[in-house]
Amino acid sequence: MNKDLSGGCGTGMQTRTQSERMKSGLRNALHDRVRRTWYGSEGGFSRGIPGFLARSAGWCYTCALRRDQDRSLRAQGSLPATVISIGNLTVGGTGKTPLTLWLARYFQKRGWSAAILSRGYGGSSRNASRVPCDGDTMPLVLRYGDEPVLLARRADPAAVWTGRDRMAAGLAAIHETGARMLLLDDGFQHLRVKRDIDLLLLDASNPFGNGSVLPFGPLREPVHSIQRAHAIVLTRADHEERTQNTRSRLARLFPGKPIFCCRHELTKFRIGINGPAMALDTLKEGGITAFAGIADPQAFFRSLRNLGLNLQVELSFPDHHVYGRENIEAILRSSRQHRTRFLVTTEKDFVRLPADFQPAVVFTELDLAFQPDESDFQAFLERSIPSSSFRIHH
Repeated sequence: MNKDLSGGCGTGMQTRTQSERMKSGLRNALHDRVRRTWYGSEGGFSRGIPGFLARSAGWCYTCALRRDQDRSLRAQGSLPATVISIGNLTVGGTGKTPLTLWLARYFQKRGWSAAILSRGYGGSSRNASRVPCDGDTMPLVLRYGDEPVLLARRADPAAVWTGRDRMAAGLAAIHETGARMLLLDDGFQHLRVKRDIDLLLLDASNPFGNGSVLPFGPLREPVHSIQRAHAIVLTRADHEERTQNTRSRLARLFPGKPIFCCRHELTKFRIGINGPAMALDTLKEGGITAFAGIADPQAFFRSLRNLGLNLQVELSFPDHHVYGRENIEAILRSSRQHRTRFLVTTEKDFVRLPADFQPAVVFTELDLAFQPDESDFQAFLERSIPSSSFRIHH
């Protein structure tokens, strides 16, 4: 694949300077160090001056957070629709986007008109805007953010709206599309909008990282904030023993709170933005250069290896990284050096690639599997949705 595609993509590329390489290397090294400190075996800061600074910074962060949340609660408003919030407690990926897609499809199948409200992280758009579901993805990502662009493509016909004021975005979605079910993506800390169901996602294997709040840990809020959630969804529940340990721990801390488990599954491989699906057996026939700029690139690489793929090159980039020409050149150079046949990345990374490079890349579609908790989760949703919503939709 690369012999045919790398030449076309390389035409007109600027040579990457030594300074740019050093800056990129430093950024990646810092990103990796932070992840190891937040989530890995290095742990947090508990003793001496580092421990004092961590506790002081965490106290300042928590005080500022409480003031901001108090202001949001005082100004909290209701939207004339059922609102379901999907959020997490930590910085980084726990599977909010796959769950948002799962919910959108679930309600669409039941004939309930749904729309998704996203904060549009990384995009330049500030006013309430509907995200197009087609067109070149890179310009759309720069305007709306990568997650809204991905959601708009995968959740269609459910509309995706972005905007700093999600009350305004919700009203626009209701007015223009008639949506009666609003999915508030990344909404656990966004208290300005009143919600009917608050779903909190936690990583089943490592729910709290080192247990510290920002900036010396991954927690956006202290652990006791989980009490605010209506239900907990444990994602990446692939390891049975760790999942059960986490589930038991949460059941002790928050007795009576519903807990559901799900797994991430790479369901399809596609070539190009509107290209055909590729069989897994075909990908197994050649070496792979895998690259990702997500919260946990190693989890993606592990998923590919677990499918039996031969990863000869693994390239990590910071979360939400927008790929420049120097990045594309580095990916192609590594692929040529190791003579790999395929370039493989995540769907979230794919929408951040330049349009002329996308035909060279295979991307994965990520979905959730709730078994054996799916029926219980569906029953919880229907119990929790206000009865007025059923009268509206039926």
